[in-house]
Amino acid sequence: MAKLKMTWIKEKKAPLLIVSGLCLVLAAGLGTGLRLASEKEEEATYREVQAEYGELTVGLEESGNVTVGTTEQTFDLDLSAYTGSSSDGFSWGQGGGIFQGMGGQSGAGSSGSSGSSSTRNLIIEEVLITEGQEIAQGDALYRITQESMDSIREELCSDVSEAEVTLAKTQTQKQLTELEAKQAYETNVAYGTLADAEYENSVQELQDAVTEMEEQITELQAELTELNTQLSEYQADLEMEKKVLENGEYVVSTTDMVSDAYGWITAENAREEAAQVVEGLEESVEDTTDTIAEKQKELEALEKSLTGARRDLELGIIEARAQLEKRNLKYKNAEEIYNVSVELSSFEAKNAQEDYEDAASKLNGFDSYLADRTIRAENNGVITECPLEAGDVVNTGSSLAVLNDYDEVTVSVSVEEAELANIKEGDAVNVYIASYPDEDFTGTVDSIGESAYNSSTGTAYVEITVKLGGETSKLYEGMTAQVTFITKETETVVYVSNRAVSRENGKSYVKKKEADGSITRQEIITGFSDGVNVEIKEGLSEGDTVLIESKVSDS
Repeated sequence: MAKLKMTWIKEKKAPLLIVSGLCLVLAAGLGTGLRLASEKEEEATYREVQAEYGELTVGLEESGNVTVGTTEQTFDLDLSAYTGSSSDGFSWGQGGGIFQGMGGQSGAGSSGSSGSSSTRNLIIEEVLITEGQEIAQGDALYRITQESMDSIREELCSDVSEAEVTLAKTQTQKQLTELEAKQAYETNVAYGTLADAEYENSVQELQDAVTEMEEQITELQAELTELNTQLSEYQADLEMEKKVLENGEYVVSTTDMVSDAYGWITAENAREEAAQVVEGLEESVEDTTDTIAEKQKELEALEKSLTGARRDLELGIIEARAQLEKRNLKYKNAEEIYNVSVELSSFEAKNAQEDYEDAASKLNGFDSYLADRTIRAENNGVITECPLEAGDVVNTGSSLAVLNDYDEVTVSVSVEEAELANIKEGDAVNVYIASYPDEDFTGTVDSIGESAYNSSTGTAYVEITVKLGGETSKLYEGMTAQVTFITKETETVVYVSNRAVSRENGKSYVKKKEADGSITRQEIITGFSDGVNVEIKEGLSEGDTVLIESKVSDS
């Protein structure tokens, strides 16, 4: 026959009073006796609480079922190949990259090498878990083959070496770029200081060329004027001498050499002299004409050159002005150009440093994560899905296991739309789990769904999801839960703990301790509850002592 021990505990660790020897007798009915389900000894422990009088917050109670969320553990180890983010194709040399057009010559930029781009996979050698298995953080999930481990580790080591070489090159280039940037800065400042003088000299040289040609043309035009005047004089003298020659020839032809020898000789001498003068003047006219023609060609050439020189002056002024503005701009921005060049080279060196650290971190993470070729659990829970088998491939992002997530335990209840005025997301609620009557659970309103009309009741309902807090790892899918939404209204009433109340055939009872120490079963009438305490409308008064029972089965 099973024995039932009864113990009650007063508040604040009162001494235990154990009542034993109470036998539970089961009445026989309909001619059939009922046997005890087991011969185990049951011990009932009681804790004393008193009915209190005070403010009790009004709550709305609804029933629902526990839903345990799931979490997926994935293979998050980064096995990607090193590519070198600093190798972006830019070169930051003297004058600085984007300011290349503003002066300075480009230096050789660093170029990070690129690692292997092949897919890196681990191979499952052994599966160490099964569906339904309860695991703890750190428990083994899978074992990886040694061959795949060694292969990937070799590639990760190669990545670190490549990143280290690129880092060294980039740091050297950074020093060179800084030196070139400094030289460019000094050059830009020097040119900027002399820019105005350079402009004036360039324009003056072109202007001097024009002026010199203009002076040559003026001199040549003067010579031509003089030559033309002289030619006119020669031509006038020639005409006159030709007439003298004609007169002389006439006299010679009309004078009798015999009868007037002296006259003829005189006339002949005059004719010969005139002929010589005419000949001389004709030569002078011819020479002068030739000289004028040559001078005219020379003038035409000079005038063409002058036209070109004037065009060169116009273009030269434009180019010199552009050069002046360029020099001034470089002078004005010399410091900015220097800073940008240095900053860009520093940026590239910083990227190379980060690439190296990233490659080294991947290698260290790999060694740490798979130190014994074993992938381990990151969370506690019960395995609900084991997606991999021996021989399967594992790479970044692969699903390793799905298990219960006790950080996502919820209860969904339906609430009449009319009650929503006092409920909002984030509100705290009290949760009672029948399977754990001595445990306190809390929760918050996680989400409030859309209104849905129930045609059978003629009422609109809203689905509310409550996220549970507390020791949720002991809960299971489908457990019944009583959720109390606090409505923020209070009333002053007599109340006791919900745990002290038992219900039978639609009535409520408590075990009441009388003044003489005896225990009686007292019927009560309850009112509203806040999920922890319940209003006592009839059956108890303030200060009455009642018992909260907890049963423990001994094996």
